[in-house]
Amino acid sequence: MNYFELSDRLKFSAGELDIIVEILRTYNCRSKEILDATWNDYYKNQMLVLHGAKKSFNVIIRDRIILQAIDQLPRIHATKIFPSVNYFKLYRFVKSRYSHLFLEFKKRKKFKVTHGFRYLNVKQFENDEVIRDILHHKSTNSGKYYKTKRS
Repeated sequence: MNYFELSDRLKFSAGELDIIVEILRTYNCRSKEILDATWNDYYKNQMLVLHGAKKSFNVIIRDRIILQAIDQLPRIHATKIFPSVNYFKLYRFVKSRYSHLFLEFKKRKKFKVTHGFRYLNVKQFENDEVIRDILHHKSTNSGKYYKTKRS
């Protein structure tokens, strides 16, 4: 069995959902961008290009551990890297394992469980432009949605 260290805390056999969550945690991209990833956009040992949705910038995955984990996945679909996962399966997976991390964001207007990592990764920033850059967004409203409300 192949084991990959996808975070400093966990070692596990990397399946599709584990890899997707690690990309969400690390790269702040949309779940749709990951779920739409194709083998044509995967360059072994170099990068995976995720095409930006909603006019966002493309995200380039260069993390060696993530790329090795993707390389170990069976190619069960001609084009899709993660063919066994849809949004609802990902949502349930994240909600069952990580929702405790997102308690402070649950009442946000635009919050979805899969957005939780994005909220966590930008909560310390005040500047809308910095938040948009971290999230790879072009929309000027994105910074406002993800900005932490200060009392």
